[in-house]
Amino acid sequence: MVHMKINYYIVFFVFVLSYNYVVSEFVTLTAITAAALAGAWFKWETPIKDNTVCRYMECCNDAYIPYDLEKLKESFAQKMFGQPLVNELVNILSAHKAAVNDKSKPNKKALVISLHGLSGVGKNYATSLIAEAVYKKGMESKFVKMFMGSTDFDCEDVQKSQRELVNKVNEMVKKCPKSLIIIDEIHHMCPSVLDAIKPMFDHYHAVDGVDFRNSIFIFISNTGGKEIADNLLDLYVEGVKRSDVEFYHFEPTIRRTAYHQGGFEKSITIAQHLIDHYIPFLPLEQHHIELCALAEFRAHGILQPTKEMLDDALSVITYGPTESQPIFANNGCKRFTRHIPYVIQKYKEKSSSK
Repeated sequence: MVHMKINYYIVFFVFVLSYNYVVSEFVTLTAITAAALAGAWFKWETPIKDNTVCRYMECCNDAYIPYDLEKLKESFAQKMFGQPLVNELVNILSAHKAAVNDKSKPNKKALVISLHGLSGVGKNYATSLIAEAVYKKGMESKFVKMFMGSTDFDCEDVQKSQRELVNKVNEMVKKCPKSLIIIDEIHHMCPSVLDAIKPMFDHYHAVDGVDFRNSIFIFISNTGGKEIADNLLDLYVEGVKRSDVEFYHFEPTIRRTAYHQGGFEKSITIAQHLIDHYIPFLPLEQHHIELCALAEFRAHGILQPTKEMLDDALSVITYGPTESQPIFANNGCKRFTRHIPYVIQKYKEKSSSK
């Protein structure tokens, strides 16, 4: 009987050792498999994916998000007129790009830029040039999203508008941390909608598991346009040249004006200093308008429009701020988009009928 008990103990002991060995081997094998799968996934996510799927569809990688800031600098020099401070956007984006690529000194928050000025002075155009330089597909990139303050947000149901905005931005940045979110016509938005995405451009590592620190937010607004023009006139009186203006000449006025109007009204994004840069777009003068017109003619294949054609194009532009002070164009360059094709057709008809 004693021998039988001893045998039972021996069998049980051997069983326990065998079980522990099997479990240990299983755990080790599982860990090795998991590591292998993780390694395989990493390899898939980098070179393999880049050389297969990403050859045929847009991916969130350097090939599709080149951050070509030399191209942006050249575009501003050739296509933007009368906006000396717009060139600072190259430096702003360059600093952001450097932190995106330097894991030892990462961005501490999303880059938030707010563009202000009268209609037609180049705010949307500058934004499209940024998109074209940063993203291979420009404004057509699936990593670029533009919201319109006048149509995309329901002021009768602000909470619904907030939820939709949060969900859409979350979805974008989950797919690509280097996304560009543009919100145009802030002056038409109902107050408090923007506050819903405030955590996304605050100093957080992640919000609900999504890291926004490498994303870019651009706000576009006419708010402050008149005040920017008034400030510029005062600077002219003081002897400051247009080419010598600085951000500090305009930022306090823009912040104060924006905080009491439109989508920025009483906004915590302003109150808590979460907008990194306020970019003033100055009102355009007559020689800037002429450069705009010539550029638009060139875009339509007319390299040297006649004086008659140019005068006809410029006839739709009025100047202010008053009749006795016709210094700045009231409607910028925007009217040329539709008017110059008409002028070209008009003079083509005249020429063919002679």
